Amino acid sequence: MKTSAMKKTMKSIFAMVAILFTTSAIAHQPDISSFTLIEKEPGQWMLQLNASMTAFQYEVRNAYGPDSYASAEEFNQLVLTHLKGQIDIRVNGKEVTLKNGMVMLGHATTVAFELSGVPENVEEVFVKNKGFQNIYHSQGLFSIVKEGLARSRFVLSEANDYQLNVTLKDNEILLAETPSNDFGSVLIIILIVGLSAVFLFNYQSVIQFSEAQTHGWI
Repeated sequence: MKTSAMKKTMKSIFAMVAILFTTSAIAHQPDISSFTLIEKEPGQWMLQLNASMTAFQYEVRNAYGPDSYASAEEFNQLVLTHLKGQIDIRVNGKEVTLKNGMVMLGHATTVAFELSGVPENVEEVFVKNKGFQNIYHSQGLFSIVKEGLARSRFVLSEANDYQLNVTLKDNEILLAETPSNDFGSVLIIILIVGLSAVFLFNYQSVIQFSEAQTHGWI
């Protein structure tokens, strides 16, 4: 039941964040990832990460050794364990807990966690993600998806130690620090926007395949 509900949630929210990442961009650029906080329903939040399979493999092998897993299930568990140890989220100064992790493997791999401890009124958000810090020139696009909130994107990189603070005010997300001018990051965002249609097509194919397996059609 929980897995079915998670699949339904993933299907409903992927279209909302497709503009941030595409299968083509992620699969061929291990130094690019996304880190998105999503309010599924009022008061119910999840974290979604997107990166190439190569990026996840590199980090898992770096952390646990080249022979640390022998199956996809073992790899998935190491991915979840690694990310939980490298991610810190605080809302209004209070720590948020990552729960019920799920991995969707592919050339562009998606990881999702349910979030526990997010207060009803979100005013300030601190995020840190060092899950890909060992990858040369690693950059992560951070955003918050919430109904009525204007979309803004910020870069997590070595320049800001893969962490930042934002405030939510008047339906806008404002960076609490002076943002770094990174022309390369701007180009990344343009590339992602331009390829969003490819992502939607490929994601729908994955969902249909997953549902077919669930119902025993294949």
